[in-house]
Amino acid sequence: MSLSPHHEDSAVFLNELKDISTTYAASRNQNTHICNAKRLTSRENESSVSGILLKNEFLRQNHEKRDLNQYWYSKMTIDTLCDAVRESALISGGNRVAFLSTPSLFFSLSREERESCALFDFDTSWGTCSGYYHYDYNDPENIQESCRGQFDLVVTDPPFISQCVWKQYAITTKLLLKGNASHVMTTTVDENAVLMAALFDCKPTLFRPSIPHLVYQYSVFVNFPSSALAQKNPELK
Repeated sequence: MSLSPHHEDSAVFLNELKDISTTYAASRNQNTHICNAKRLTSRENESSVSGILLKNEFLRQNHEKRDLNQYWYSKMTIDTLCDAVRESALISGGNRVAFLSTPSLFFSLSREERESCALFDFDTSWGTCSGYYHYDYNDPENIQESCRGQFDLVVTDPPFISQCVWKQYAITTKLLLKGNASHVMTTTVDENAVLMAALFDCKPTLFRPSIPHLVYQYSVFVNFPSSALAQKNPELK
């Protein structure tokens, strides 16, 4: 199985990407300095980025794989999102977390914290790691019975922003959660805000993630209160 959507969904998928890309193209024409700042992060300011990467073991050891559409959060964003994960545990009283296509967050937790967590991801390079489960969104219900209904929080960041892909992830998310009162945290483009509300009852936060090598600007959506996500990200101008 590949990361590409099923053939019958490809037309819908491409149309959604075209609409979003058109929106961002218009934004770039009006505000070219925003995109230039993105390029500076990955090119002209390479030494600064490298300095950040060295402070996080996952970022240092794992290069993004373009064929898998992998784009890592910055270290500061990882730290903030991990703090939000910990806040969720304090609120819900449960510390079981499923990281759905979010390996940078899973591996940035302490070894002790990861003992109650699981990573569901397509990349099999982590196959020997404790807590790893292979996941393909083209088969969203292919989840081990032992994992169903076991998690207090599901953190999700699909490789694509299309609605048809998100709906596949929503099926998996609902299989993993303990119940309707469980927590969800997602990251995606603002254009998917209505979809996040419909699928997960999630709302955007003031904090927005930095993803150095990604052109799109993402937002964070949650269905629980978080002080870590209640302030702007100083990395973003």
